[in-house]
Amino acid sequence: MQHATQVELLSKVLALAERSVSDGAAEPSSLPVSAYLDEERYRRERDEVLLREPVLVARSSEITKGAFLTRELMVPLLLTRDEQGRLRAFLNVCKHRGTQLVGEAAGRNRVFVCPYHAWAYNPDGQLRGIPHGYGFEGVDRACLNLTELPVAERFGAVWARLSPGPALDLDSFFGEALCADFDSFAIDDHVLFDPRDIRRPVNWKLTVDTFLENYHVAKAHQATIDHLFWPNLGSFERFGRHIRNYYVKRNLRELQGQPEEQWDLRRHGNLLYLLWPNTLVLVEPDHIDFSSVFPDGPLATRVLSHTLLPEEPQTEKARRYFEKNNEILYAALEEDFAMATRVQNGIRAGASERLWHGTYEVALRWFHQSLEQGL
Repeated sequence: MQHATQVELLSKVLALAERSVSDGAAEPSSLPVSAYLDEERYRRERDEVLLREPVLVARSSEITKGAFLTRELMVPLLLTRDEQGRLRAFLNVCKHRGTQLVGEAAGRNRVFVCPYHAWAYNPDGQLRGIPHGYGFEGVDRACLNLTELPVAERFGAVWARLSPGPALDLDSFFGEALCADFDSFAIDDHVLFDPRDIRRPVNWKLTVDTFLENYHVAKAHQATIDHLFWPNLGSFERFGRHIRNYYVKRNLRELQGQPEEQWDLRRHGNLLYLLWPNTLVLVEPDHIDFSSVFPDGPLATRVLSHTLLPEEPQTEKARRYFEKNNEILYAALEEDFAMATRVQNGIRAGASERLWHGTYEVALRWFHQSLEQGL
């Protein structure tokens, strides 16, 4: 992050700390509990938002030249990269009878042959052959190619729209400010560490909600991370539909009397980004954690998480250091899942029709407002 932005954010939270208040909205807000429980609402969020916006589907390093990768992310996805480095994305579906085409998770490009009737496709999605093709004379072969999806790369990651549409312009989508932030993190060459695929029986938005405020840390995370963070002190900013939070650590006062040119934002707190619509990025002092949250049904969530390190750990001690960091991170995440489960059980009981957001839970308001606007 540009140093001027670091100084601006740290000056802001220092002033808030002096007043013993957090950043936030002018007044509280509320949300109907039906936003989490209604099955029709879930279908609309999936079909009208999550399938129509760019979502993170892989790290660029996971798909090398001449390779393919498959993912099951609300739809079956096939990614291929040719020998020249061009990346393509397709629905992993044979156009004959709708069979999932490629069953392996990853491998080297080849002619992809459907396991049902042996229709064959090239890695560029073009239909290569139909056994006994005379039975399909008169059918426009162009409509039998794989369905191509928009795909692009930014921040060392692969982003795709999971439904057909125009090409992605990720610089415009993320905006100048967030692109500047992420470019400064220089993560294109970071290495993938400890990827995880987590499924839990809670609505996907309850999972996102736990990331977007630090009000709960003092109570819900007493056993894991509370000792690190200043109670309920943060900065919250909105960049279109994207969000940047800064959660302050207890060592903030070390800055007092220190020259501004020495200030280091990542030492004194964690940045938390919501990259619309479902990717959460936690920027820690020496590594960065990505979590993409997908609905796995109306009352279920799937979180694809991974850590990015500047380089491969060079010693067993270094590896153990990052493993220990992730043990703490995922222990805290399990505490969040436990709270989300209790919330879901509580709202299903019908105790109230609305949930309330305090002024310092403003990022939740922004997230849910953006969802409403997308429906």
